[in-house]
Amino acid sequence: MSLMTKNLFKSITIIISLLFIFSIIINILYYFDIISNNISKYIKMLFSILSFFIGGLYIGKNSLNKGYINGLKLSFVIVILFLIIGIAVNNLSYSRIIYYIIITICITFGAMIGISKKVK
Repeated sequence: MSLMTKNLFKSITIIISLLFIFSIIINILYYFDIISNNISKYIKMLFSILSFFIGGLYIGKNSLNKGYINGLKLSFVIVILFLIIGIAVNNLSYSRIIYYIIITICITFGAMIGISKKVK
């Protein structure tokens, strides 16, 4: 397996792990009425954007060059995965497409920052 493929899988694992952990935290806070339903929606969006950004940072730090290309590759894989799931559950709308564009921007921006912060 090539280095790029390993980095993609590790980044996807990081993103999914962070999404899972953040979801558990938000659901626990919601269950105990610490946060309301409206606030939990915004916190979920914020944490998902943060998760994708961190995944982009990881792939950028482990890239040899051109972090934005690797970020676009990662976002392509994630968006295709989400599109397949969205089509399978019949949950595809304009708001979802905008969400996928936000995911792409967050991952790409994270990868560009990650490659610039890389220790040489």
